[in-house]
Amino acid sequence: MLVLPSTLKIYNASAGSGKTTFLVINYLYVLLKSPYPDEFKRVLALTFTKKASEEMKNRILQCIKEFSNKKVKKEYCFLFDHITKNLGLTKYQLYQRSEKILFAILHDFFSFSKNISTIDKFTYNIIKSFLSDREINLEMDTNRFLLKVVDNVLYRLKNSEIWSNILIQSSLEKLKEGKNWDLRKELLKIAHIMVEENNFFFVKKIKNYSLEDFIQLKNIIIKRTKIFEKKCKKKGEKFFKFLEKNSIQKDSFIHLELPRFFQKLQNGNIFSNPFNERLEKYMKKETFYSQFFYDKNQKTLIEKNRKKILLLYEKTKSIYNKNISNYLLDKLFLKNINILSIIHEIEKEFHYIKNEKKIILNAELNKILYEKIIQGTFPRIYEKIGMQYKHYFIDEFQDVSFLQWQNIRILVENALSENGSAMIVGDPKQSIYRWRGGDAKQFIKLIYSKSNYYKKEIKTIEKNFRSYEEIVKFNNLLYQSISKTFNSTLYQDIYKNYKQKTCNKSGGYVEINFINDDNKNYKEYVYSNIKNKIEQLLKQKYTLSDIAILVRNNKEGHFLSEKLVKDGMIVNTSVSLLIKNQLEIQIIINFFHIIAYPHCYQKRVILILSLLKNKFIHTKINDHDFIMKILFLPLNLFLKKILFKNLLTLNKLYNKSIYNISEDIIEAFGLLNKQNSTYIYSFLDFVYRSTKRVGNSIIDFLDYWEYKKEKESIVISDHINAIRIMTIHKSKGLQFPVVLIPFTDWNIFSKKKEEIWIDVNPNFYSGLDSIYLEIETYFKHIKHDNNIRNFYEYYLSNMKFDNINLLYVATTRSIEQLILFCKHGNNKSISFYIKNFLCEKKIWNDKKCKYIFGR
Repeated sequence: MLVLPSTLKIYNASAGSGKTTFLVINYLYVLLKSPYPDEFKRVLALTFTKKASEEMKNRILQCIKEFSNKKVKKEYCFLFDHITKNLGLTKYQLYQRSEKILFAILHDFFSFSKNISTIDKFTYNIIKSFLSDREINLEMDTNRFLLKVVDNVLYRLKNSEIWSNILIQSSLEKLKEGKNWDLRKELLKIAHIMVEENNFFFVKKIKNYSLEDFIQLKNIIIKRTKIFEKKCKKKGEKFFKFLEKNSIQKDSFIHLELPRFFQKLQNGNIFSNPFNERLEKYMKKETFYSQFFYDKNQKTLIEKNRKKILLLYEKTKSIYNKNISNYLLDKLFLKNINILSIIHEIEKEFHYIKNEKKIILNAELNKILYEKIIQGTFPRIYEKIGMQYKHYFIDEFQDVSFLQWQNIRILVENALSENGSAMIVGDPKQSIYRWRGGDAKQFIKLIYSKSNYYKKEIKTIEKNFRSYEEIVKFNNLLYQSISKTFNSTLYQDIYKNYKQKTCNKSGGYVEINFINDDNKNYKEYVYSNIKNKIEQLLKQKYTLSDIAILVRNNKEGHFLSEKLVKDGMIVNTSVSLLIKNQLEIQIIINFFHIIAYPHCYQKRVILILSLLKNKFIHTKINDHDFIMKILFLPLNLFLKKILFKNLLTLNKLYNKSIYNISEDIIEAFGLLNKQNSTYIYSFLDFVYRSTKRVGNSIIDFLDYWEYKKEKESIVISDHINAIRIMTIHKSKGLQFPVVLIPFTDWNIFSKKKEEIWIDVNPNFYSGLDSIYLEIETYFKHIKHDNNIRNFYEYYLSNMKFDNINLLYVATTRSIEQLILFCKHGNNKSISFYIKNFLCEKKIWNDKKCKYIFGR
C-alpha cells in the first residue's frame, strides 16, 4: 500500500503572536489525538534556548494537569473546549485521555523532559551515545580552551627556527602597514575561525594545505603581483619618456588628470583606482588642451601626437582592467596568508588537549555530527531515532544554523515520508544571531523551495496578542517605511509584507525623543531623561519590575546600571553590575598582586592611595610623604605599615587558601558594609569557584580573574521589584509593560573589522576556491572590480538587515508603553530610519524633539 507523504507545516510568526502558546496547543493535539498515553515518547520538540524549552514543558504539564481534572479552571476552559471540538471528542473522553497521559508522563518524566530540548542538547546526546565507550566531557567555555591552545602553540613556534622566521616576517609586514601586531591575538583569531560554524566548509579545505603548500602559494602570489606592478610602472615611465622625447610639457594639458594618472602608475600607487570620471570624459572627447591655449608650439606637438597618447592610454587601461581584480585579491590575501599557514599547528594542539582532557567543545557539536552523517558512519543511531520519533516541532527556526538543519532535516523528512508530522515556527525579522550561524535566508528558502519528500502548508500568524493597539500600529508603519530602504528585494519583502492585527487591546503609547548630537554630555543627558521618565512611570502606578531598559551592548548597560543604583534605584540586570568596578574588590585584587609580585611598586601605590582616599587607613603625615616612607619597604614591613592592627602578616598568609586570605583582607581593612555586601559575597563566590577551576595559586587566580572579570557580576533574584536592564539579544522572547530604549542610534555598519571568505578562481590559488580577507572600508571605492564590490555590498546589506532586526526585536517587547531616545544621525545610524519614517509621515519638524503616538 502506497503511503502518501505528510505535510510540513511552516508558520511565519511575528513578535507577540503567541508562538509558545501556539506550539503548546499543537503539541497537545498530537498527544490527545493519539490513543496511546505514552505518545510523548514519539514527539521531539526542539527550541533555541534552555529557558524556552523549560517554559514549554511547564505549560504542557500545566494544561494536561488541568484537563485531567473534572472541573477545569476558568482560564483553561477555552483551550479545553477548543481541543475537544477540533479532535471530535467528548469532554469526558478528553478528561480520561489527559488523566492517562499525565500518569504516563509522571512515570517516565525523563523521556518527556528529554524530548523537549534545546537543539544543542539534542545534538550532544546523539554524539554522547556514540562515544559511550569513552569518558567524555562537554566544554562550554570555548574561549578559555582556545587561549590554552594558543599559548601552547606560541611556545612551540617561538622555539622553531622555521616558524620564528615566518612570525618575524609577518610582524614586519604588519608594522610596515603601520599596524601593531599582537601575535597572541592573531593566533586566537585563527583558532576561533577554526571552531566557528560559519567557517566550517572553508576551513575544511584550508586544512588540506601544508606549510610548504602555503609558502609555495605565497611565492606564486608575490611573483604575480610584482609582475603587474612592474607592467604598470613601465607604462608610467613610458608616458613621461614619450613626453620628454617629443618635447611636450606635462603641464601643457588642459587638465593634469592624464599626467597624474601615469604618475600614480609610475609610483606604484595602483591599489586604489587611478581612473576617474573626469579623466574618462576628457579622453573620450580627446580634449587635451583649451581652444585659448597660449603656447601654439605645445598645442601643435600635442595635436601631432594625439593618436599615440590615446593609444598609450587605452593599452594601459586594458592591461590594468585585465589584471586589477586578481591583483587586489592577491594583495588582500597576502595580509593573512602567513597566519593562515599556522592553522595546522593550532589543529594539532587543539586535538592534543581535547584528547588529553577528554573533552569536546560545545561550539563543535554540530560539525562533529554533520561530518559523521556525511561519512555515513552513523546510520544505526539515525535509524533508531527515525523509528522513535514520529512528530517534530522546531521553534525559532530563523536562528537555526545550516549544519543544525542539515542534521535534523534527515529525521524530519523520514517522519514525513512515514505519515508523521512536523511543524516549524520562525520569524526572519527576529534573526539576530548571524554571527553564530543563524540565517533568515534558510527559513525563506525552506518556504519557497520544492521537496520530493513532503508537501508544505505555509501560514502567517497575523494577530499580536502582546502589545496594545497604538504600539502595533506604530510598528506596522515604521517597518513598512524601513522596507523601502533595502536594496535586497528579499529583505524588502520580509518587512513590506509585515502587518499585524491587534487583539482587542485598545490604547497604548509610543514616545520618540530626539536629542541634539552636539550635546557633549549626551550619555548623561539621556540618563537624566531616563531617570525622569522612570519617576513619571512610578507616578502612573507602574512598579519598578514593570519597566525594562534595553541596550545595544554591555557598556551602555553598565553605565545605566551604575547610575541608577547610585541614585537609589533597585536594578536587576542581565548586563550586570560588574564586581570589578567596586572599590573594595579592587583593593582585594591589588593586595593579591602585591603578595604575588612583591616588587610591583605601582600596585603598592594604587593600593595605598585607594585605602587613604576612602579612609580604610589613616596617617598623621601627608599622603605623599607616607607613600614615599613605606613604598620600598620589604613586603612584611610594608604590610605592617598599612595594617596598623597587625591582623594580616606574611606568616599568617602561609598555607592559607585564597578564599581564607580574601576573608582576612576584608576583615583587616573593614571592607564589608551594608551597601557593598552583595558585591563582596559575589566576589567570594567567584573565589570559591575559581579555586575549583585553577587551584590555589594566587598567580593562577589573578590570570583567571583577568580573563573573567568582564563577566562576573552581582546576582539579583528575578522575584524582587527592580528595573530590568538587558541587551536586546537577551530580551528576545520576553515582554514587559513598559520598554525604554535609551540609545536608539547605534551604528548599522560596525567599525570592528570583520573577516570574510570570498570565492576565487582555484587556478590562481593552487586549487583554493575561496580565500580569507579582512573587510576594509575602502572596498566601497573599488569600482573597477565587480567581485569585491558586489561582495562588499552583499556584506553591507546583511549588516543592515541584522541591525534593523535588532531594532524590530527591541520595539516589539512592550505591552503598554514604548519610549525611545536617540540623536540625529546619518544614514549609517539606526536613528536615521526612524527620522526618515517621521519625514515620510510628514510629521518631522527640525525644531521638535518629541513625537507621540497614542495616549
